[in-house]
Amino acid sequence: MADHKKRNKDDRRAERRQELLDAAVVTIRRDGAGVSMEDIAHEAGITKPILYANFGDKAGLADALAKRFTRDLIARFGEVWATSDDTRERVRLAIEAWVAFIESDPHIYRFLSEGSFGAGRRLEDRRLVSDVGVVVARALGEWLREQGADSGPAEPWAYGVLGMVHVTTEWWLDRRTLNRKDLVDYLTSLLWSGLSGNGLDPDRLIDPIVAARPDSDAGAPGS
Repeated sequence: MADHKKRNKDDRRAERRQELLDAAVVTIRRDGAGVSMEDIAHEAGITKPILYANFGDKAGLADALAKRFTRDLIARFGEVWATSDDTRERVRLAIEAWVAFIESDPHIYRFLSEGSFGAGRRLEDRRLVSDVGVVVARALGEWLREQGADSGPAEPWAYGVLGMVHVTTEWWLDRRTLNRKDLVDYLTSLLWSGLSGNGLDPDRLIDPIVAARPDSDAGAPGS
């Protein structure tokens, strides 16, 4: 009986946290990445201490929110990967998914990648970028190892790719000097040229969903 009550309490707490995250999403989308905990609490119809009790602080709330969006984004990568047998097209579709996310939810993206932490915080604290970077690094690491190459570049390449797409998309959102298809095609061309260098075969890149699994054979970059 005690265990049943505890499970019910835990379930209610988890459900309540999701409701508070929903309120955070509404507030950030409406008011921008610079929203305060007070703004979010007001939207949720609670006091600020209750919000802090559920997440600890603003960084804790951002971390919980990032888990939600990271899961959805990685699932999207897996979906587009399954739509084509052509690896270059798969890479293009994955880049398009990332660009589309930034374009459709710019305030959420900025809150999770930078706005909720301020200057000087570690990359690991920016959960969305960090977690997606780990998946990309695992995929690149396995790809390099399969070809007998040094997997050391996997991690810097992964974050280099994310940085390239992030900064270029930020520029594009401000300028809009070309359409999204052309932007994605240009980024794909640059990335594919890099992957094709040094005699490596980019067609052997693995499914990002496989790379995202904790028990993936892809393992850690450089291993």
